Amino acid sequence: MRPAFITIVPMLAAAVLVMVGGERMARRDVESRTPADRGRLLDLADSFRSEMVRLDALYMGHLDELTRRALYLDDRKVEAEASTLTGVKLIRIFPANGKDRTISPSLTQGRLPEVELEGRKRPLDRSTAVVLDAGLLDGKPSAGGFWHATSDPDLRLYCRSPEPGFLTAVFVDLAEVRERTTAHLADWLQVPLTPLREAGERVSIEPPQGPAIASIGSSTHGPSALILPTRTISGDWQIRAWDGLVVTRSHDAATLAVATVFAVALVVSGMLLFLQQKRTLKQAAERVSFVNRVSHDLGTPLTSLSLNLDLACEAMASRPEEARHRLGLVGEEIERLARLVANVLTFSRHERDTLELKPVRCVPGEVVERTLDGFRSALERRGIEIDSQILRAGEPGLLDADALTQITGNLLSNVEKYASAGGWVGIESELRAGMLVLEVSDHGPGIPEAARQRIFEPFERVVDSTNEGSSGTGLGLAISGDLARRMGGTLELLTSEQGAVFRLRVPVRPCLALSSQTDAA
Repeated sequence: MRPAFITIVPMLAAAVLVMVGGERMARRDVESRTPADRGRLLDLADSFRSEMVRLDALYMGHLDELTRRALYLDDRKVEAEASTLTGVKLIRIFPANGKDRTISPSLTQGRLPEVELEGRKRPLDRSTAVVLDAGLLDGKPSAGGFWHATSDPDLRLYCRSPEPGFLTAVFVDLAEVRERTTAHLADWLQVPLTPLREAGERVSIEPPQGPAIASIGSSTHGPSALILPTRTISGDWQIRAWDGLVVTRSHDAATLAVATVFAVALVVSGMLLFLQQKRTLKQAAERVSFVNRVSHDLGTPLTSLSLNLDLACEAMASRPEEARHRLGLVGEEIERLARLVANVLTFSRHERDTLELKPVRCVPGEVVERTLDGFRSALERRGIEIDSQILRAGEPGLLDADALTQITGNLLSNVEKYASAGGWVGIESELRAGMLVLEVSDHGPGIPEAARQRIFEPFERVVDSTNEGSSGTGLGLAISGDLARRMGGTLELLTSEQGAVFRLRVPVRPCLALSSQTDAA
């Protein structure tokens, strides 16, 4: 992706900018505006305002009548009358002498704020409660009441003293009133809007909240040319109108042609540069990969092989013990080279996407034990104490034994090369619910926090030198992690106070076994 960001992406961005800039430069817009008919709009506003005043007066008349009749009717009859009046949620009657009354025509009382008279019952929630002035009971009866705000902007309290010594408070849901008003206006507006529709005006009737309830005209452009508000019980309605605007757009052909030529040239140049850069980087990567995989780590084991063979030959007759020791070292170097070649071949198959796992019938603990036995002499020669707790017995299962051997060998090889100063290696394996869990730990220098994720990448190493042996290609953990994922498991570096602890978890599938009639019996 890096070559693409360096070449193609900037070139494409430049081409897009050239085309956009060329289109803007070539654009020619001509506007023709037709002013809205102010006379027709004012007539509509007068009719609309008169209708809204009529609706408000009708609603307030019913509301005042309800507050008066509520004093004399029983609660059931009051509830029946209140349910026919839109928006009424709760009625509270406060007499100067006597018990307060609460009448609830709807089932929404639980969400309503409390309303109490000052000096009487203390509300449970003062943050939302409405406390009315006790002096309202001492005033004279009024023909009209007043509105009191609540914590809910759509819920208002209408208060009125219909008789001496009584105060009535009614909770009104303005959203329901607005909805009922909208339904009425949707039919009523058909006639007043007809002249404006025939004249081709652009008009919108908008409620206090929500979308427009009626609109005419196919398009509106920019801010409104005229806004006519109307204040009602349910909020502020408004009539909005726009001037007619027709935009004629054309483009200069010469400017567009020049911009197109430049954009095409940038895209073609970017593609050519990308292909050239990709080819060059691929060749360089192949050379670096070859050097990193082969040359970097073959020199030291081969030199050690040659030296130990020469010394073994010289000591064969006179010093047989030293000769056997040298041949043992030769065997260790051969195993080291075998692991190196195996890692390189595995990585190569992974790069060419030809790596395939072959599960076979095996006992995982025995595979781990055999791998440890191959490292035992080399670890002991370096003074590393081996603490193994390997489950050798158990039922066989289906597992890629070669992949498990390679993972275990890479983990032990890292201990041999990088953690020999700790003088200890621990290896544990067990089966947990069909899952092989293998942990390899050491008392070495550990792995810095910044490198905990990086070590699982190819050719990444934490240190640059070791006491003896090969310094490593940086492929072991990358290959082990990839093999673990292909086996359906994970390889992770655990947090530890000392050294490094790697945990391998791979599933072990059960395998079928044939039994004879005697065994079955």
